[in-house]
Amino acid sequence: NSEVSLLACLREVPDFRRPQGRRYPLAETLCMMVMSIMSGCCAYREIGRFMRHNQAELIYCLGLSRQQVPSHVTIRQVLLRLDFNALACAFRRWAGGQGLRQLSIDGKSLRSTVSEHDNQQQNFVALVSAFCQQTGLIEEVERFENGRQSEISSVRKLLSRLQQRGLLLTLDALHCQKNSCAHYLTATILFDKGQGQPATFAQNHATDRCSKKARRTLAGV
Repeated sequence: NSEVSLLACLREVPDFRRPQGRRYPLAETLCMMVMSIMSGCCAYREIGRFMRHNQAELIYCLGLSRQQVPSHVTIRQVLLRLDFNALACAFRRWAGGQGLRQLSIDGKSLRSTVSEHDNQQQNFVALVSAFCQQTGLIEEVERFENGRQSEISSVRKLLSRLQQRGLLLTLDALHCQKNSCAHYLTATILFDKGQGQPATFAQNHATDRCSKKARRTLAGV
């Protein structure tokens, strides 16, 4: 539904706090965080300052019962304990109603998440995201740890949730594998071969083991 608001979707995220300790509603708190990050305020204290500087407008627009906004301490506690999958699901429901069609999919590591950096067990957290070229919105996101999963498997999980037909997807060439074929049946795919040279799946990889339906779909027939 294209009329659904982000705030309405955020209200579906379960609140992990006890009823006695809820000074601020979770959905409204998350909405204020989104506005802060969209304004370039990404750190805990920066988000807190953004909320304080815009306190009157936020209280009025969001209908907060308290005449205060959350502090950076509250913001940190919420982000550390929040159910990431539930939040991602809420964003997917909201973004899914925006008529998205052209998506760029890529994985990026998150800063300051490296552990065991001095040995072979080095690990870090990364996100694979599906970025819509038309609207500038992230429609899908998949979190993974480099030591446990690969970007390839994470992209397959992300694509399995994209059920819309008529999508144009762009991905790195490392995703051009026959085992990924089943996840690409409902979209036209462009892979970057390097030096800015795109190619369709059918052009860039032999599809002898794929079904005729898969070959026709991937070739854009």
